Amino acid sequence: MRLGSDRQPVVWAFSTSRLRQVFESVAATYGDKAEVRVFDSGFEDALRTARELVEAGEPVDAFVAAGSNAAYLRDHADVPVSFVRATTLDALQAVAQARRISRRVGVVNYRKVVPGLEQARDFLTGLEVEQRPYLTLEEARAAVDELAAAGVGVIVGTGPVCDLAERAGLRAVLVFSTDSVSEAIDRGIELARIARREEAKRERILGILAHLEEGVVAVDLEERIQSVNLAMERLLGRSARDLVGQRLSAAAPELGLARVLATGEAELDGVLRLGGRTLVAHRRPLRERGALAGAVLTCQDASAIQRLDRSLRSQHRPRRFVARHQLDSMVGSSPPMERARALALRYARTDATVLITGESGTGKEVVAQGIHNASTRRDHPFVAINCAAFPETLLEGELFGHEEGAFTGSRRGGRPGLFESAHGGTIFLDEVGDVPLSLQTRLLRVLQERQVLRLGANDPTPVDVRVIAATWRDLRQAVEAGQFRADLYYRLAILPLHLPPLRERGDDAAAIAAELLQRALLRHGVPSAQPRALALLSPLLGRYAWPGNVRELENVVERVAVLFADRDGAAVDEEELRAVLPELHAPPRALPAAIAGSPAGDTDLRSARGEQERTLIRRTIAECGGNQAEAARRLGIGRSTLWRKLKGAG
Repeated sequence: MRLGSDRQPVVWAFSTSRLRQVFESVAATYGDKAEVRVFDSGFEDALRTARELVEAGEPVDAFVAAGSNAAYLRDHADVPVSFVRATTLDALQAVAQARRISRRVGVVNYRKVVPGLEQARDFLTGLEVEQRPYLTLEEARAAVDELAAAGVGVIVGTGPVCDLAERAGLRAVLVFSTDSVSEAIDRGIELARIARREEAKRERILGILAHLEEGVVAVDLEERIQSVNLAMERLLGRSARDLVGQRLSAAAPELGLARVLATGEAELDGVLRLGGRTLVAHRRPLRERGALAGAVLTCQDASAIQRLDRSLRSQHRPRRFVARHQLDSMVGSSPPMERARALALRYARTDATVLITGESGTGKEVVAQGIHNASTRRDHPFVAINCAAFPETLLEGELFGHEEGAFTGSRRGGRPGLFESAHGGTIFLDEVGDVPLSLQTRLLRVLQERQVLRLGANDPTPVDVRVIAATWRDLRQAVEAGQFRADLYYRLAILPLHLPPLRERGDDAAAIAAELLQRALLRHGVPSAQPRALALLSPLLGRYAWPGNVRELENVVERVAVLFADRDGAAVDEEELRAVLPELHAPPRALPAAIAGSPAGDTDLRSARGEQERTLIRRTIAECGGNQAEAARRLGIGRSTLWRKLKGAG
């Protein structure tokens, strides 16, 4: 049912298990945001109930359910379905609760096992975890029976799994948290809003096209022309009398609809040449009562489409291109951070390109999002890409897009790049120092000309984009080494902004830890433990170099929160803290001379700091028995960052 502009989104939640109680408690918090109704039904009953209510005129915009129940509704209902999904954090919290019942815990999750859950053993001493995925209730029942036979004392799982466990004589803990349910309801509301925007967009486009001289031709299942309009007659230079009854591929091969008739799938935004003119063509199947009955082609002059596209793009804001952070998210009152915050606010008042530098984990993207949200572009897309995460061939397509047939496997109809997706807003080029030299020339041209040329295209597309770039590299040194174009560097570094590492921010680590602890302990249900947790953690913060910066501090705080949650908020001694934070209890190491301030000879500050980081990384890898993934986790950095820092040793 259409979502009218004069009412709130309506979301229906379905569950026959204990999840329904969580739905009901969360639904009560959405009074001013959406209408959330909870139904005690599932599968066929849920579908039947929904259809009866819709036929009676009850409005609904999205369903919310979990596991196989959600999958069933998705496959059989016309309304979009938002899944309640268990996160690793949900599972950790549930396992921590289950551990108080039994040391042997079984986790039965829909479709797949919970990633990373096995690592709970590192924090919960003596815990044994067995995981089983399921797709059907029969598979869930078999998994529960198997775990019961193996001596598992408590089951963590979805609502139906908990019911099965209790019928088998086991204790059960629901894997979903109220946060997961809230996120699922929020996704349902967003699905409703997207549908409303798309419907409004379709109506707007149809109104515009009604006033255009657009060529239209319709064919039957044998591709024989059934009707053409006057504009199409002019394009083909032939009358409708001559065209009707002929196969379209014979009359005008460029306009053929045979592929649409064969696949039953639409082909939109095709570009073709006809009679010396560039046309934009849309090919769509025609259906009658669900059965394929023919196809229709509409085409119009490309210049008209470009004008329409420019009008619509500035209003189009995909949900995934949204900046969440504000400049106020930059926690800390140290002089370096106050200067960085003031500079970022000043830069937000302009449209000039910003280059943010700083070590991994210092919050470069948070600052970039804050600049965007403080600028006049805040209501337009914020598009972020990590340039180091893609091989060269994929990065080019991601940034600039491609035309249909530009390369093997290219998307039918082509695909816009991220510069086009960021039209009217901001594009954030993270790790810009890792852009290959061969692509730097194309990137420079976009910055200079404000035009994007897709792969395989001949005509550039104008874009209105503000660029914010970030890197951990010293681009001046990269320019001197011939690894980065000097002209591109000067295009990027118009407004430079350096973020200091955490070890140079004085008491900021304590302030950040306090805020992170408050949120983490609240998530784990033990907010009253914050004073005790902070009192244990604070003395350790200043003696550690924090090579992973704020990202590593987040990981450390999460471990502390899990430890206190395992104790139900009760006191934790220093020995227990040492077990989960070995890196903070290691003896402090003397800083290299270049960092400490003594004469450094030929060693500069950056290289000395880099050597200190590499030493710490090597030691951590050795402590982990060569397991780089575990070492990266302990250090609070990604595996690619760990590999890159090691590679920097030359």
